[in-house]
Amino acid sequence: MDQKEIKKITDYIFLKSNPQKADLALVFGTRHQEAINKVFELYRNKLISKILVSGGINRVTGENEALKMSNKLIRLGVKKDDLILEDKSTNSLENVLFSKQVIDEKIGFNKIKKIIAVVKHYHSRRALMTLKKHLPNTIELIPITYEIYGFTMDDWFNSETGKEKVLAEWNKIPEYLAKGDIEEL
Repeated sequence: MDQKEIKKITDYIFLKSNPQKADLALVFGTRHQEAINKVFELYRNKLISKILVSGGINRVTGENEALKMSNKLIRLGVKKDDLILEDKSTNSLENVLFSKQVIDEKIGFNKIKKIIAVVKHYHSRRALMTLKKHLPNTIELIPITYEIYGFTMDDWFNSETGKEKVLAEWNKIPEYLAKGDIEEL
């Protein structure tokens, strides 16, 4: 890859975090503590009052992601009443579809104007594209990203893990667009 191609991929894949007040934070399923730290920071700073943690059984740990995240958030000081769990999803599309159902049942979309999506930095575009496709278009989507695996948007191309993760997203997006699972931002 030359510098021009690296810049093109970087500019497309990585969304910039845009912290602001929102009605709800949706944490995409993960086993990584960084997501918990990020959403707790938003909660502590009063940018959100409700947190929806999404995720079923993690393929690596065998543990329920939503339950594990909610327990950690409660230990940090999040009130149990401020947490909503979606604990069945196994991928990003299910995170969104199942969370949509939970939001509709527990809150109601008429009460939601802005949702913060807490998501891995390299997964941010596809996550927001999935939300855009499946949530009402009246909802503003706000990306809040966190870094994992030791690479950033500035140096992902220098590590094998960075290249693997970023290029996987780069290749999945056209495939999921063609299937109709996501919508361009």
